Amino acid sequence: MDIVSIVNSPEVVAARTAAVREALLRESPNVTGPNFARIAGSDLERLFGLYDLHFFDGWLARTAEVKAGGAVTFRLSSTMTRAGGKTITTRRMGPKGEWLFRHEIAIASRLLFMTFRDVERPVVVCGLQCADRLDALQRIMEHEIIHLIEMMIWEESSCSAFAFKRLAANIFGHRDTMHALVTPREKAFVRHGVAVGGMVEFNLQGRRLVGKVNRIHQRATVLVEDSQGTPYTDGRRYLKFYVPLERLSAMTGQEG
Repeated sequence: MDIVSIVNSPEVVAARTAAVREALLRESPNVTGPNFARIAGSDLERLFGLYDLHFFDGWLARTAEVKAGGAVTFRLSSTMTRAGGKTITTRRMGPKGEWLFRHEIAIASRLLFMTFRDVERPVVVCGLQCADRLDALQRIMEHEIIHLIEMMIWEESSCSAFAFKRLAANIFGHRDTMHALVTPREKAFVRHGVAVGGMVEFNLQGRRLVGKVNRIHQRATVLVEDSQGTPYTDGRRYLKFYVPLERLSAMTGQEG
């Protein structure tokens, strides 16, 4: 199959992505609805297999077996908070002195589950508006499949390059390479009014503390000025606290 020469019409893309969606909803024990509440690594493997069947006639699996000496592996990541997905390629020396490449696709499960939940706004992935969580997952998987194709053909991949954008547009109808999933920072601001750089207060063992939000991930990293703390580049000393977002109260002004 000459992957580089594929040009699918919008009608073909719509029909095939719908077939993939319907099959996953039918076959998966976890992805049972458009805004599924749970997912497993086996669902990613199943989704990839359905794309391989409907778009590539098994070329992805066959090529991975030949060039990598094994199947593509899949992983859900609860720590990825910027990218919706990531394709990781490692290499090892084969028995005949050849390089064998191992490919893994990771999907940001935490971003998926924050999207279509607490924050109501349009969600655009790869330049296409998504109606639900499964839509977003499909667009992310499609994006990672293009990365995989490039790695298996050219051993390098960049979604900012023209070649990547052309493949993504021709095969899946993508109009962009970015995603607009809900991030921990956005959710923290919408639900709690907490933002990086903002002042917050919280209680610790009956003591009221006031500090600045330095980072937001699963919890907020709050820096509280203290003479016994660690020195920072601003010339002040801070104690660092990791505080659940629901325990923080945003302050409209600054103290000190």
